[in-house]
Amino acid sequence: MAAALALPNLFDVEESLTALLDTVELVAPDQEQAFLEDFAAALTTATDKRDRVAGKLAKLEAQQAYAAGEIKRLQEFKRSAEAQQARLEGYVTYVIQRLGKDAKGKWRKLEGNTSTLSLRACAASVEVVNQSDVPNDYTRSIVTLPTAMLSDILGVLADCTPRFYERVAPEVASTLKIEVDKRAVKATIDAGEAVAGAKLVTDKTTLVRK
Repeated sequence: MAAALALPNLFDVEESLTALLDTVELVAPDQEQAFLEDFAAALTTATDKRDRVAGKLAKLEAQQAYAAGEIKRLQEFKRSAEAQQARLEGYVTYVIQRLGKDAKGKWRKLEGNTSTLSLRACAASVEVVNQSDVPNDYTRSIVTLPTAMLSDILGVLADCTPRFYERVAPEVASTLKIEVDKRAVKATIDAGEAVAGAKLVTDKTTLVRK
């Protein structure tokens, strides 16, 4: 059996179980059953081997907990750095805008010895002023329903009754989420038509650092 796995001594029940556990990821699918047989033999040979398995599991759990803590710490660090960057960029943007635009209508630059700070115009974007005023043609509804209820809806779709609506309407209303289709809104405004509850913002800028 050990020769079939081509892993000398690793599955000898007299050897350290740590070596056996560290070999798990090296086991090919067609060798897994043989590995399990050797693992079972090692695990049932002596109580100290069981303790080693328990220790290995505890170590893996501790590693996961440590990784989760590091992930949380790094996420918080990232959020803090992002907030500081946004605040600082806001201050620089304020200063540049106070300098005004040049004769060509462009924002003036802040030039240093090795770098330049400037403002670049952003593409026009849609700002929703009042979502309740946006026509239904420009919104999308996202409904989350239990699977059983969805089956009911599909089953009676061809023959809706007031009783059905009385049963379903409250559930639909409680899970309804409406989002504005900003692409559709922008296309309409670009075509020269107004859309209630929304407007096109064309004066946004982003800070460029070179």
